[in-house]
Amino acid sequence: PGNKKLYIKKGVKLTFINDSIIFSEGNIFFKGTKEEPIIINGINGNGSIVLSNNSYYFDHVIIKNLSYPKDLSRILYGGINIINSNLKILNSKIENSNSEDAINIISSNSLIKNLIIKKIKADAIDIDFGELKFENIDCENILNDCLDVSGAQVYGSFLTGNSIKDKGLSFGENSNGEIINVNFQNSRLGVAVKDGSKLKLSKYKLLNNEYDIAVFNK
Repeated sequence: PGNKKLYIKKGVKLTFINDSIIFSEGNIFFKGTKEEPIIINGINGNGSIVLSNNSYYFDHVIIKNLSYPKDLSRILYGGINIINSNLKILNSKIENSNSEDAINIISSNSLIKNLIIKKIKADAIDIDFGELKFENIDCENILNDCLDVSGAQVYGSFLTGNSIKDKGLSFGENSNGEIINVNFQNSRLGVAVKDGSKLKLSKYKLLNNEYDIAVFNK
């Protein structure tokens, strides 16, 4: 419940079985360390996390093999779903996601520093509304988009990706922002700005992509 706090300490391992869900409206603090990270793992690619209407903190967390929640009244698409909340993700990794979004952040204020996302079957990070500030997001082997932004404010630095099958950065639905140091290589499309969005890019490197930059309305 919303008035409770849960602290998950370094070295803890959480294992999901049979599409289990962690659903919380209370604070959760995942506090791992470099030497003893917290590991969240879905057996056979199952399990999901839904965190809503509060503040959530991830530091030195490895999250792998999650799917999307299948038995809630609302429709959600992420292995990790953050809704109407304050979020911090630091020094963490997400890999082998089986959901439409490895992490879906909805109408929230978010800070991400030093996040690696790899081997994702669809989108890596999906931002729907709210605000994102970030430093050092690295995507590798993503079957759809690395960072998909819709109707949000985004300000950050050092967004990199390699082997992105669709868009490195998809910036749409009247989003606004500024990103410094963008590097996408060996991907289908580096940066797409669309549907009334405004994005300022500086210090970017786009190499060996099918297309580097696209600007359009759907």
